[in-house]
Amino acid sequence: MRVEQSRATGWVAWVLFGGILLVLLGTVHLCVGLLALLRPEVLAGTRADQLLPVSLTALAWLHLVLGAGAVVTGVGLIRGTGWARVLAVLIGCLTALVNFAFHHAHPVWSVLAVGLSAVVVYSVAAHGGEVADAYGS
Repeated sequence: MRVEQSRATGWVAWVLFGGILLVLLGTVHLCVGLLALLRPEVLAGTRADQLLPVSLTALAWLHLVLGAGAVVTGVGLIRGTGWARVLAVLIGCLTALVNFAFHHAHPVWSVLAVGLSAVVVYSVAAHGGEVADAYGS
């Protein structure tokens, strides 16, 4: 029996954490999108329909598309695929920019989200290949 030594570092945990966060975030977006489509009266008059000058239906479909993309990307990131690493970096950078843009409305959450996004983007960009190595692919 031949035993191989893994070159994976502790940063793999951050890459997997990023994948799990993407799956959870995508699930939340899917739920909000479905809620906005099926029961729009629940979200009517809240900040969701006042943040952007678009209809609640358009925001619902945007949430559904982004949510599905985030879930698929998160699962791909956990599996160590290359395309998911690229998308995870793009989604992480976009998340950081959006949270930075709204830091005046939610300062604590924005600082936390920008910091987590930065760590996850770095870990995926610098150490994302280690997850694929750990799977043997």
